[in-house]
Parts: sequence; C-alpha cells; structure tokens
Amino acid sequence: MKTYTNSEIDKHIGFVARDAGKLQVKIHALGVSILKVWHDAPAKERAEQCELAVKRINALEGASPYHAKAFNKWVNMTCPFIWNGEESFWVSDETHTRLMGKEFIAARDLPFWKVSPPSAPKPMNVYDMIERIIDQQNKHTKKPVEDDVIDVSLNNKLRELLKDRPVGA
Repeated sequence: MKTYTNSEIDKHIGFVARDAGKLQVKIHALGVSILKVWHDAPAKERAEQCELAVKRINALEGASPYHAKAFNKWVNMTCPFIWNGEESFWVSDETHTRLMGKEFIAARDLPFWKVSPPSAPKPMNVYDMIERIIDQQNKHTKKPVEDDVIDVSLNNKLRELLKDRPVGA
C-alpha cells in the first residue's frame, strides 16, 4: 500500500474527488449505453438484446459496490426490469422486451446519484444511545411484551452513567 507524504496529501484528496465524480459519470454513461443498445435493436433482436441488457446492468451494478445502492434505485425507477429479491439481481420482464423512447429518455436524463444521494455522516453519541435504551426499557416496563428482559437495576446504572455526561455531549 502506498502512503503519501505530508506535501502530497491535499493534492491527492483533490484527485479522489475528481476521480469519484468521473466514476459516477462513467457508471451512468455505461448504464445509459446498455439501454441504448437495447432500445436501438431491430425488432427481431429485441428479446435477445433485452436479456443482454439485464445481464450487463447486473454486472455494472456489481462492479462498484459503493455505488450499487443508488444505481439499484435508478434501475428500479427507470428500467422495466424486475428485482429478484431471493438472488439479489435484476431479471427481464418477458412481457416487456422493447425499451420505449420515454423510458430511455427518463433513464438518460436522470443520473443515478440524483435518485439516491449519499446520506450524511451521523456521528455516534453514546450518551444519546443510553438515553434511548432507558426510554425504551421504561416503555416496556409500563407495557411489557412477551419475552421482554427488563433489568431495572441496569437502568439505574445507566442513569448513573448519564450523570457523568460531559457538558455538550
């Protein structure tokens, strides 16, 4: 693994940002290109091109795990494929072997990263988590559910921990 010197780090962070954007654009361009080949296929080749398109879409989705979730949502919104939840891949809809122009244009004009933007980082606050545990245990104490395991003494220990909570935490 390569490491970077102090003077190289900022420059390479910029390269990562640039390259990440290029990769998103490339994934979208490949997805649209896959659909275009299918869309433009002659009538006698449409079923075959539909199968090839779904195979390629699955391969493209698997090629970049970091983009897979957003890409999957884009496919779901813009392509007439069916998600096979048991095996986690797209399959073609045998009744829909022709890609219509409106579907193609919608897919082309909507980049996958706009369908599902990445979520913002959520910092962990252990004190907030402890408060939620106490609240949840209190609710179950008032309205127990079968197989609940409630330890009131543990709740008291958790409250003691919160007393030592730093200011602002």
